[in-house]
Amino acid sequence: MRHIRTDRFLLGLGIMTLLLVLVLLQQIIGGREMITAKQGILTLPGVEWLDKRVVSLDGEWAFYPNQLLSPEEIRQAKARPVFIHVPGNWNEAQHKNGDIMTGKGYGTYRLLVRNVPPNEPLAIAKRYVRFSDAMYVNGQLLGRSGQPGSSVETYQPRNVPYTVYFHSEGTEVEIVLQVANFDFHSGGINGAIDLGLSQHIEARTILQSGLELLTIGIVLILGLLFFYLYVRLHRDGLQLLYGLFFIGFALIVFTNGERLLLQFFPEMPFEAAFKLKYIAVYSVPAIVFVIVSRIAARLMIRRWLQAASALLALYVTLVVLLPFHMYSYAQDSIYLVILFTYVAASVMLLSQYVRGEYGSITKAQFQLLITCVWMMLINSVLAIVVVWNPLSQILLNGATLLLLGAFAMLIVYQYVGAYDSMRKLAHQLQLADKAKDEFLLLTSHELNSPLHSILHLSKSLLGSPLRQTDEIGIREKLQLIRNTAHRMSNHVNDLIDMSRFKEGSMKLEMGMVDLVSSISVVVEVLGFLANGKGIVLMREIEPEARYIMADESRLQQVLYSIVYHMIGQRSHRELIFECLKQDENVRIILRYKPRLAEPIGARMEEAFSAKEPSSVAAGLSFAPELVRLMGGTLLIHDAEEYIQIELKSAKMVDGEALSEVAAARAKHEWHGERSQSAASAVVLIATADLADMEHLSTLLSTEGFQMMFAGSDTEAQKLLERQRQPDLVIVDALLPPATGYALCKRIRNDFTQAELPVLFINMRSTPADVEACMRAGGNDFITRPLDAGEILVRVHTLLGMKRLVKEAASNEMAFLRSQIKPHFLYNALGTIMSLCFTDGPRAGELLGSFSRYLRILFHLDNSEETIPLSKEMELVRAYVEIERERFGSRLQVEFDVDDTLNSCKIMPLLIEPLVENAIRHGVSKKISGGTVRLSIQRLEEMVQVVVEDDGVGMPQQQAQALWNKRTGGHGIGLQNVQRRLKHLSGQEPSISSEPGAGTKVTIMFPFQ
Repeated sequence: MRHIRTDRFLLGLGIMTLLLVLVLLQQIIGGREMITAKQGILTLPGVEWLDKRVVSLDGEWAFYPNQLLSPEEIRQAKARPVFIHVPGNWNEAQHKNGDIMTGKGYGTYRLLVRNVPPNEPLAIAKRYVRFSDAMYVNGQLLGRSGQPGSSVETYQPRNVPYTVYFHSEGTEVEIVLQVANFDFHSGGINGAIDLGLSQHIEARTILQSGLELLTIGIVLILGLLFFYLYVRLHRDGLQLLYGLFFIGFALIVFTNGERLLLQFFPEMPFEAAFKLKYIAVYSVPAIVFVIVSRIAARLMIRRWLQAASALLALYVTLVVLLPFHMYSYAQDSIYLVILFTYVAASVMLLSQYVRGEYGSITKAQFQLLITCVWMMLINSVLAIVVVWNPLSQILLNGATLLLLGAFAMLIVYQYVGAYDSMRKLAHQLQLADKAKDEFLLLTSHELNSPLHSILHLSKSLLGSPLRQTDEIGIREKLQLIRNTAHRMSNHVNDLIDMSRFKEGSMKLEMGMVDLVSSISVVVEVLGFLANGKGIVLMREIEPEARYIMADESRLQQVLYSIVYHMIGQRSHRELIFECLKQDENVRIILRYKPRLAEPIGARMEEAFSAKEPSSVAAGLSFAPELVRLMGGTLLIHDAEEYIQIELKSAKMVDGEALSEVAAARAKHEWHGERSQSAASAVVLIATADLADMEHLSTLLSTEGFQMMFAGSDTEAQKLLERQRQPDLVIVDALLPPATGYALCKRIRNDFTQAELPVLFINMRSTPADVEACMRAGGNDFITRPLDAGEILVRVHTLLGMKRLVKEAASNEMAFLRSQIKPHFLYNALGTIMSLCFTDGPRAGELLGSFSRYLRILFHLDNSEETIPLSKEMELVRAYVEIERERFGSRLQVEFDVDDTLNSCKIMPLLIEPLVENAIRHGVSKKISGGTVRLSIQRLEEMVQVVVEDDGVGMPQQQAQALWNKRTGGHGIGLQNVQRRLKHLSGQEPSISSEPGAGTKVTIMFPFQ
């Protein structure tokens, strides 16, 4: 028992058996459809039930024993049916007179399905009906297999799966199935009948037929291969048995399932087709028994298997000689013999395996042999269960594929050993060659980026006039040059140390190292890169943990590699250096401040565990070796998201007091503020390549650009959703987790190429790569290695193009605001003139309102983007006062304006056109007049403006069309407002209208 509990193979086999039993129980108990037919009626939950599923028509069907009735005859028949379960045999179904029906006979099934989708292309898939049937759907004969008859003379067996297609005019479908059987000892519908949309049924049938054809093709190729090996190479009987097994298995698949044999050869007689089927079904187990008996060691197993093989050979002979209705009587008994033999063989082989008796084969081969017999047993059990209960086709196909896989592995295993050493040697040579190429490529890339940064910074310094030189700026650039060169030198040292380690000439200079100074140097070199990604570098060093025993230069190399890697994994986080004293050791822990985020441990562990020199960073893969050589350990903790280095502690020398290093206890932060240059352009760099990010950050920062960084497409998307959006996006075509192309396509859903240019970083410049960038919506692209001059030219060109387009858009907005139709002026003057003759004082008041309206209108600066809300409301009230005089009691205007929003900035002439349209096209066209309501309220960070009237209204389709085309006579017009609002906030206005009920227009813009 102890051997069984510790053997992984036996445990795995037991777990697989348990899982299979659970799956079978789930299939039998709860795997059916939630709906079943009752009393001959299947009611679907709704007409949309078939939209995404195929329904098995299981349950109680109405059955008319010993009657072959058409749908019309069923409706006219007075006899009441009996109800039997489908799928299932009709044996023992009672007649109306109480007689019991035997397996041989005939009858009619009927099912009414309700709540089917009307006027949809539907399909019914019939699989197994013994042994002839005719299907009527809604009174029409749509499918037939063989010829149902009331006697042996009029009956023709066939049993071919088929699918019928039809349209249902109503929500009910009547299915009538005539069935006859005079060959087998049980009859009826013994396979599920499925109903669904035609495309779903057809797709499932095509998929199943395709899988069967694929299986047949693969198995036939294997069978022919072993026949070839038997004939041409050596006359090994086992090779011949393997070939016969695969040919027989292909024939089983060809004659079962979708019955491809009868589909390819529809004229084949029933007897010939079923003889071929059962010859294959019972020959394959006999071949398997012979194969196992030749491989197995114990004599008892061989005798059992040989006896079972002889019995199966005798039955196959009877299948060849006798007709179907005779040899089919013994079919169930023979199948039970096969099942019992598989069980006995499995038990005997397992007991032999537990005792360690593998015979002439290895333990692995014996395990594969047990697996093959076990899989044959599983397939035999499934073949029995599927007769009583429908099982998932995925389970059946999966079991078949596992069986073939087990036999293929058993067969191929004996050929693997001869070529194993040769294959391993060839593989090692290929890996070494590939590692060499990748190592050279990545090394040149790692060195190329810092060199470009140094060249650009040096060029920038040389190009500055000496008299106008800024000392602070020069120091910053020189500091960047020094840090870049320092990091490049560290990378070269990593490469040299790796070479020395392989040669065995690695030497360390161990001594006392001050962690405060070492960490300070590392942070100074990599601090500018951390600032670019929004990472704050912090330290928490205990005074007792300040000094350790290590090689200072090698320790700095390790810290460089780890910090550089961790910066590349995250952004906008706090990276903490924590040094703790633990007994005689010091733990240096680099961790991100805990928060809800995905762990980086998995990705870091993968990088650290790389053993080849072609890893993403040579020093990163070599860091554990350096720490080990210094007598320490390097650990990676996945869940806690930190890396730990543990080294020997160094004792204080010359009585150095702890008070001298007490200042190291305090927590310090390095986080330089990003320089605010005069340039207002913001550039978003979206790349996971830390070298590219560093190069672009250094290059563009010195040019005065403000920088934003993203290491993934989701992070870039979040940055784009901020209120302050970038002016240019530089995106890596291979940006994880999707691609830069996918990010660019999402950007193009919200921004045009002129509104937000996208510059791609690509590895190549082939026509296919250029086409992919442009098709995704990119404006331009650059290729690696990145050239500083090319980057600056393309960035300035794209930003210049955007500036020109923005100026053109501003001019267009000014032109749109200046459009005022003169008919309102004519109407207002006409109204004032008429009052001059009837009501002079009122004419004077109205003239004052008209003057105030024109003063506000003509004093609007067309180049001014925003004005206070109070100024816009003054214009609206002046306009409403004039219109009230024109329309009298027919016009009522209600205002609901939050007074706290008077200072809110809005675009000029944004609300007045909406009120004007509501009066002119809503209320004025209604004989009895109406009311216009204006509501302006604040909703969190947005301002909502609602203009509603109860005028004539319009159809909703016409209302939506107002946004899509220009319509005359609308003043500034809704399309004008739409374009200006989109320019301001990117949000579309919404309009709802109903004839006779009025119109409601809602706009939203940011509160500012």
